[in-house]
Amino acid sequence: MVSKLLFVLLWLLSGLPALAQVAVVEVSAGPHDRHATPVQFKPDKPLSPGKNYYLLNTATKKRVPAQAVDNGTVYFVLDNMAANSKGTYHLMAGQAGGGTARPTLEQQAEGVQVKVGTKPVFFYQTKDALPPNTAEHYRRSGFIHPLYSPDRQVLTDDFPVGHTHQHALFAAWVKTTFKNTSVDFWNQHLKTGNIEHLKVLDVQQGPVVARLKTELRYKSLQFGEVLREVWTVTVYPFTDYFLFDIEQEQTNTSQDTLHIDKYTYGGVAYRGSREWNRTDSVHFTNRWQILTDQNKTLTDANHTHARWVDATGVVNGQKTGLTVFGFPSNLRYPQAIRVHPDMPYWCYSPMVDGAFYIAPGGTYQTRNRYYVHKGEADKNLIQQIQNSLTEPVAVRVVSK
Repeated sequence: MVSKLLFVLLWLLSGLPALAQVAVVEVSAGPHDRHATPVQFKPDKPLSPGKNYYLLNTATKKRVPAQAVDNGTVYFVLDNMAANSKGTYHLMAGQAGGGTARPTLEQQAEGVQVKVGTKPVFFYQTKDALPPNTAEHYRRSGFIHPLYSPDRQVLTDDFPVGHTHQHALFAAWVKTTFKNTSVDFWNQHLKTGNIEHLKVLDVQQGPVVARLKTELRYKSLQFGEVLREVWTVTVYPFTDYFLFDIEQEQTNTSQDTLHIDKYTYGGVAYRGSREWNRTDSVHFTNRWQILTDQNKTLTDANHTHARWVDATGVVNGQKTGLTVFGFPSNLRYPQAIRVHPDMPYWCYSPMVDGAFYIAPGGTYQTRNRYYVHKGEADKNLIQQIQNSLTEPVAVRVVSK
């Protein structure tokens, strides 16, 4: 009797991993060495957001945390894999154990605070912001400020001196035509258009990523709503530097085409620290420096095309900076950039190369990756991030 019970117990225990197994996946490094690389893939069946998963390396038996942010998307971080090598993993339901600092989201009265571990990364503004003694038409929501370095320096400026209509990490079209009328969503003082946050659509957090989805509205002050925009912000679990993606999808909700006219600037923008703003006589201390993947600098980067742009300067006595990468799926990649020769802002501006439009019911998408560094940017890490975008790690679901 005892031997039968022991047999049954051993059979049950041996069966637990199989019962917990969700899928078998094959990971291929491709032509580059991979280090601390965020990877996402689609499982062959729906998973449960909020449930614990991990990838078990069949060769090393190491467990790698995995996270389902929705029922069809899994994220994990590939620690190290040599170029042209492959690995087989079992996707399992359960705890990975150990772990790194987790990215988290905290909804507050004015917006959403994002952290990795105990370090603040950025604040997304959901409520209308308007500094004291500022004209009402500058009221704005739906942007990121402040953006912090890993040493808690503030890399962005909001309602800056000289350019009150710029808002840290933001996006807006400048020269557009709607119903045969000029609408400017960027220059609020022209009182033709504006952008506002509407609602938080979804919040997900776990051992690998925190993901925030929000909805914004582009309004013509004469004709009403023109676009609805969804931001999907995905934050990765790194603390020596910060890494996050912002995907923006705009849908024309009107009955008329929005024409984005050929122009010199507009699009996804970064307004840098007030310490880099020479117009701000109270806070200015130094100018930022620009470097692109084409080795263009502050003096010659404007209206060139860039896969990535790094802006570095001194804040609170120490160097820090932000590198922004475009994804290859973006319109006219690598996109043209607008780099202001004196004021600390730049933006990805596809309309520099010609007009385009968003028809009624049509969509426009753009996606960018943000690398926030302390000190000078790590050129090797920049190359690794670039490789992960242009030649990503391949994941194939083999079987269950």
